[in-house]
Amino acid sequence: MRQRGGIEMAAIAGAVLLNVRTVNAAPIHLQINPQKSEITATVADPLARFRENGEIEATLRIISGQVDGDPQNPGQTGHVKLVIDATSFNSGNDHRDKVVLADALDTRDFQTIAFESTHLTNVQLEVPGKMGHAIVVGNLTMHGTTRQVEVPTDVFLDSQNTLSSDGEVSINYTDFGVRVPRLLFALPAGREVTIHFHIVAESAGGADEAGHER
Repeated sequence: MRQRGGIEMAAIAGAVLLNVRTVNAAPIHLQINPQKSEITATVADPLARFRENGEIEATLRIISGQVDGDPQNPGQTGHVKLVIDATSFNSGNDHRDKVVLADALDTRDFQTIAFESTHLTNVQLEVPGKMGHAIVVGNLTMHGTTRQVEVPTDVFLDSQNTLSSDGEVSINYTDFGVRVPRLLFALPAGREVTIHFHIVAESAGGADEAGHER
């Protein structure tokens, strides 16, 4: 009887372990939470030589986004999609913002900026529970033009499948057909913009479609 009981307990333990491994290996489907995520863009200030801070910083609002993949094989399965509201450009200066929105971003015709990954490279991820790194390669669409960009990012996935990602990427926005805004005394701003991001993505139950926590 003891021998049979030991065999039964071993079988149950094996089944539980197999089930845990199966659950952990299951792909995840996360929604980006706009309320917890941040996007900022910085460009050179045309009056940088006269000011202590030589950059103009603006915020942009995330509309929606998803992160999908198998945590055990992120390099082969990871996928990111992000949609940003171009009309939300806010540098804290009304005149500057009107110039950028109307004359540079042309938000009357191009109201969103979108990114969708095609693959990941240089993947160094041991998830969940440890900080990792990857380069997310994908297509950035802005001002009606799509170009490939490579985005270095630090990634952390916790045991509750909440993902946090931080990084930055610099691009020449004129490559996307965006005109260089002339902000003050007809002086042009810098052509390169650096996009900084902090992204939080959660399971579908963590936030509704508008990004509000339930």
